[in-house]
Order: sequence, then structure tokens, then C-alpha cells
Amino acid sequence: MKKILWAALLILPWWMAGCGDSHSNLGPDPSLETAYSLALEGKFDETADFFSDDVLNYMKLHPEMTLQTLWNDRLNNGTVKGIKLIEHTLTEKDCDYKFMLFTSEGMADGEDSMVFEKGMWKFNTMKRIR
Repeated sequence: MKKILWAALLILPWWMAGCGDSHSNLGPDPSLETAYSLALEGKFDETADFFSDDVLNYMKLHPEMTLQTLWNDRLNNGTVKGIKLIEHTLTEKDCDYKFMLFTSEGMADGEDSMVFEKGMWKFNTMKRIR
């Protein structure tokens, strides 16, 4: 009985972790919403997987460009408090978005795009379209 309990205690956390939503399990809309939510919470480092290899390689070559710097621009230096998706145009390889930005000054229109790369939806630009 002790062996069964120990086995359950060792296996259960790994099994539970595998059941959660990972970025690879998310479609385009949840990927965009999750990335923006993490950034709004200040969890910039956790958004790295949401950027294409081209963006990440550029950031490696330009150390002054950090994820926080990138998100500061996308979130208008902290004035954006939330987003609401309005519509998207989806193809097999990319998705263009239109959404509302809720800012400390009111609301504004926003646009962004993602590409499907290595089985995940990722931003392919460093700046949000204005």
C-alpha cells in the first residue's frame, strides 16, 4: 500500500501538468489573449514563446530590445489595461486581428497579427499595428 501511495504522489503532479493548456494547445485567439494577459500582468518573460523565431533572433542581436521593451510599446507604456477581440481573419498560416484596447484614457482600436510556426501561434512583428 505504501508503494502505491508513493507512486501516486510521484506520478500525479506530472500527469496533472500534462493536462493543462500549454501554448502548443492554444488556437490563434486564445494565444493572442494569453500573451496580452501575461504582459498586462507584467509576466513579460513568460511571453517569449509567443514570438516568432525572427523576432527572437532580432532581439538576440539587439540586447537593448527586451521583452519588456517590446511589450511597453505594444501596451502604450502601461496605458493599456485590457483588450477585447473584435474580429480575426484566419488562414492556414496566419491570423490578422482587430481588437479594442482599453486604456487609462478610454478606448482605442488596435490590430495585430500572428503566424503559425512550429505548431504554435506566434507574433511575427515586434510592434502592434496602430
